[in-house]
Amino acid sequence: MKGSNAKQNKSINLRLVLSQIVTQGPISRVEIARNTQLTKQTITNMVEELLSVQLVEETGIKKSEGAGKPSKMLVLNKRAAYTLAVRIVDSELEVGLFYLNGELLNRLHTRLESNDALLDKIQYLIDTLLTVANLNVTQVLGCGLSVQLSHLKGVEIFAHNRQLQQQLADTLAVPVALESTASACASYQMLFGEARLLDSFVYVHLGNQVESAVVYERRILLGQNGLTGALGELFVTPETDEDTAELGRLNDFASLSALKQSLGRAGCSTEELHHQLQEHPVIERWLEQAAEPMRIAIHSLESVLNTQTIILGGDINDWLLDKLTSELRPFIPSIAQFGERQVVRLVKTPDVANIALKGIATLPLHSALSAKNMQTLYLPALNQPSELQELVF
Repeated sequence: MKGSNAKQNKSINLRLVLSQIVTQGPISRVEIARNTQLTKQTITNMVEELLSVQLVEETGIKKSEGAGKPSKMLVLNKRAAYTLAVRIVDSELEVGLFYLNGELLNRLHTRLESNDALLDKIQYLIDTLLTVANLNVTQVLGCGLSVQLSHLKGVEIFAHNRQLQQQLADTLAVPVALESTASACASYQMLFGEARLLDSFVYVHLGNQVESAVVYERRILLGQNGLTGALGELFVTPETDEDTAELGRLNDFASLSALKQSLGRAGCSTEELHHQLQEHPVIERWLEQAAEPMRIAIHSLESVLNTQTIILGGDINDWLLDKLTSELRPFIPSIAQFGERQVVRLVKTPDVANIALKGIATLPLHSALSAKNMQTLYLPALNQPSELQELVF
């Protein structure tokens, strides 16, 4: 993306320079100017502002290729502020405290009861995390939020989540960014993960439902009413269910809800499921039934989108992810196999057990990197922004 040297485009340039440092760092001012086509003076001004709030820092020296002076390298200062992650999946609540680069400090997990005051419970867990870390809320850049409720569908859950986002922001007095788990994980992959140098990819997340996020020109496609990525609703077999007479969906085969049902643990939490994720005859059968539907889904994504790669993650562990990806090969031939490839057709998420919360924690920083991304952010009306929040939001 190119910047603009016009004064009125200062916020665009600031976000562009920050994005370069986050995704390309360590990087020199000369390299930023080359990538963005901004003037040397504009780069200097933007970097000075970012240095003034300690959001970036100088580290090391890079020798010049020619006769010029050596360049100081710029990187994100992960301790300039902290981010929070709040994830709700039906009756489960997970909260985490992170450095700006998605590195976990601490996390708490609990079950939600029907009579729980949700905002009070979230506030209590966050206060606990901050107290243990000897931090206060003024050091928090923002909070990421992801909510999955199986009893709500479509526009209902979109409206519910927007309302919760606003209530949470006003309760915590910090900006809150809202996205699906798959979109949150995609944002992490762009900033700190496997997609730092990619322009287009699809992230697929195996949760209670199979979600996806499509990234094009390094932007997550939000879809109508903010709803997108329901990959699990894709029909993958012409066979019909004996009870409902519906065609077979990907969710019926490859979701964790399907795995839990196979284990006879339909109501178990994701954390409880992780204790089951080891060599087990039922899990082997689930892998066999999930593999072909997932191959069909991957073929569909490649045929329609032909992005640079597909990244696979989920609420599973490394062992199960390895087993599943081995079952998916050989891939169904598609348009994606033709021409030169920078990366392989399917990439596994490293540290998959932590990817969901890490992705959600990345949302506040991701939202600050472009005006489009800011659509996911809600700024509380009563918030007294910090100097850093004032600059990036």
